[in-house]
Amino acid sequence: MKKLYIPVIILMILTSCEDYLNVNSPSTFDKDYIFNSESEIATAVNGMYVPMVSGKGWVGNIAQKMLFNTDVEFTTVTTSSNLKESAFEPSAGDISSYGSIWTGMYDGVNRTNDVIEGIEQSPLFEAADKTKPSRVMHYYGEAKVLRAMYYFELVRNWGDVPYRRKPAGDKNELFIGATDRDIILADMINDLIEVEPVMWYAEESDRGVEAASREFCQGLIARMALYRGGWTLRPDYSNPAAIGSMQRNDDWQKYYEIAEKYAGKVINEGKHSLDRSFRQLWVDECSWVVPVNDDNIFDVPAKVGGSGELGYSWGTYIVSQKNSEGQNASNAPHGYSSGGSKLALTYMLSFDHKDLRRDLTCEMFRYENSGMTNIVQKPIAALTVYCGKWNRLFMATPLGSTSNKGTGINYTYMRYADVLLMYAEAANENHNGPTAQAKEALKKVRSRAFAAEDWAEKVDGYVDALISKEDFFDAIVKERAWELGGEKHRRYDLARWNLYGKTLYNLYFDWITLGKVARTKQYENASTKFEEPTYDERFNSYPAVAYYRMVNAVNPPAVCVSQTIDWYKEGGKNSYDESFESYPSKAPTGYTLINMCNQYCTQVKNTSNPRQWVPAPAVLFSFYGYINESNAATVNPEVDPVRYLLPIPPDALSSHQGLLKNYYGY
Repeated sequence: MKKLYIPVIILMILTSCEDYLNVNSPSTFDKDYIFNSESEIATAVNGMYVPMVSGKGWVGNIAQKMLFNTDVEFTTVTTSSNLKESAFEPSAGDISSYGSIWTGMYDGVNRTNDVIEGIEQSPLFEAADKTKPSRVMHYYGEAKVLRAMYYFELVRNWGDVPYRRKPAGDKNELFIGATDRDIILADMINDLIEVEPVMWYAEESDRGVEAASREFCQGLIARMALYRGGWTLRPDYSNPAAIGSMQRNDDWQKYYEIAEKYAGKVINEGKHSLDRSFRQLWVDECSWVVPVNDDNIFDVPAKVGGSGELGYSWGTYIVSQKNSEGQNASNAPHGYSSGGSKLALTYMLSFDHKDLRRDLTCEMFRYENSGMTNIVQKPIAALTVYCGKWNRLFMATPLGSTSNKGTGINYTYMRYADVLLMYAEAANENHNGPTAQAKEALKKVRSRAFAAEDWAEKVDGYVDALISKEDFFDAIVKERAWELGGEKHRRYDLARWNLYGKTLYNLYFDWITLGKVARTKQYENASTKFEEPTYDERFNSYPAVAYYRMVNAVNPPAVCVSQTIDWYKEGGKNSYDESFESYPSKAPTGYTLINMCNQYCTQVKNTSNPRQWVPAPAVLFSFYGYINESNAATVNPEVDPVRYLLPIPPDALSSHQGLLKNYYGY
């Protein structure tokens, strides 16, 4: 199915949000305004989507921000003078962006509150059968689903926030204190449980999966329930300067049961599948093709030429240069991108070599201009890789060599694979170990990740060997990383599992050890050895360096690609994803060396006999707000939480007249 909802959104965004409110939103109507037709309700419902598709929403600022470092999404920070949100020390620019997102989410809350009350006051709603789907009841459910989305984004990024379920009578009523996040989430979950039976499935709607549907409502119930049942960072109200502590409510099991039930409904009702290959999913996404019955459950719709960041800051990196008119451009007719958002190198190396998701999700190269008409792949040597899920070269209709942002690529807010993994996780927890249905859900995800000839080992053998609750949970933790990498779920997952601190702590020390192991391997055959040789069997398979050469492109993603990378192989091993038994003192003939895991530590300047190492700056500073060189010996991940929640923006603090306050040491 081609995108159907986008034309509606385009018409809406062509005017400013304020103009749209003045014309169409019940926000400008007095309290006595009554919806008298379904078309009036439909217009107001469309207006609820404006904040999420604007520059403040999921395809704009949200796509670009909330990028705190994890074992999956990772941005390097190399000095203490350049700290930012990725290192858990937000900069002034970060906080400014948070204000934009906060405003956008509350714009969405206000719009949905207006629509919900407007529908409730309508004679059409009064006459509707409240027990079965109809156009009016679906619109009512759609409004409640979107309100839950907006509040969920606020809660999982800020914790306790102002909460209002009714339109404000006057401006002063908008300025209230914070409500406990558990109350907000419980209310939102109950709302969605109430409206879920009266909503249409995506296949019954002319807007498909680019609008809220019954199955998305079910999946959102599951996602919010897992968050409500998980761990969360709570403030120390007596000491706002303290980070706080990770806590979990006594009623958490109730919400895991809700998650199992509603993720199970998505599965059992059979409206979605994983029939397309993993690659085709993203080729279609980048070509504006959004089927209603496959992996996509809800896509936040984007507008070509709008504020979309997917395929620009997130995605394959295509370098620009000035063209003859002095404009930034690429030789590719698809345009260029910044590749500013990245993934950890060790994340790429964590994949099974046969996993079909790896080489699409993780790209160890960028594209550069060559001559006047072509682009070529060039390898990168860094502790990060690019995320290839959003690849401009997949576009069925290129947008032009000077195009950059505003690709029109949707944000995949929820996929069926995510629901399958949520179900498997909840069922494992609720039944003190994996049920047959939980194992089957995990197998469905892995079946798409591997070729059919590998299913016996990589799918059936792998999953069937997971007997205990702990082993199955660990497999879910890993599978969510491999399946959802770059889609910005990891930070929230690690927090609700209470694994964030342990993950960062282990990354910090493991990366230093990995760097020493890689340097030991690299210089094993050199005449001048590396000081303090280190061996650790956990890192035996990690490549110290790799070798490459450039070759003429064969079956490239676009005809403008003239050369691609050919990685050196030896003994059936690819040099960029697996360690050799030993490394030669120089690169094989015809190949060029590129650094890999040796980058986790760097050679001390002017120390050549023997070579000496220090941890790379990117290791020392990329988690600075949690663990760094000065506190590494004292951090205890069992009790010291990661400050993953955001500071309330200054404008919100001042406008709420002292009723809001920042905690967590902000």
